[in-house]
Amino acid sequence: MVASNHLNNKNALVEIQKKINLFRTLLLKNSYLIEEIYTQELIDYFEGEAPSGDTITLDNVLQSKWLLIHEIIELNELKKMGFKISANLLFSEAEKVNQAHLTATEWELALAFDVEDFSWIATRLVHIKSWLEDSTIAEESIQGYNAMLTKYSTIK
Repeated sequence: MVASNHLNNKNALVEIQKKINLFRTLLLKNSYLIEEIYTQELIDYFEGEAPSGDTITLDNVLQSKWLLIHEIIELNELKKMGFKISANLLFSEAEKVNQAHLTATEWELALAFDVEDFSWIATRLVHIKSWLEDSTIAEESIQGYNAMLTKYSTIK
C-alpha cells in the first residue's frame, strides 16, 4: 500500500473527509457500528509498503467506492481493537490486520450485493482467490474467504 504525494492540498483533504463521512453514514444506516474515521488515519495507514506486496495505492482507494468502504471498515475494526492507525500495524499486528481485512471484505461484498454490483463482486472474488495463495494467512481467514467464495460464486 502506498500513500499519495498530492495530499498536502487542504481542499483535497477536506474532500476526502467528506467521502469518508458519506460512507460512514452509509455504514451506520446498514447497522455497522463505526467510530469517527479521519483522513489523516487513512493517509497514515498507507504510508509504507505492505509486507504482502499489496500494490493498491491510496489513489486507487480514493477512486473506488468499494475500496474506500473496505478501508474505512478495516480502519474501524483496528480502532475497535484499540490500535492507533499507522502503516506499522501491517507489520507489528499482521494477524489483527488480517482479521480486520476479512471483516472489511465481508461487509464490502454484502453491501455490493445489496445494490447488485455483481461486477465488483466478481472482481473481488478474483482478489480473494489470490489472497488464499498467501502461505502466511491464518486458518480463520482461509475459512472466511472460502465461505465468501462459496456464497458469492454462484452470482451471475
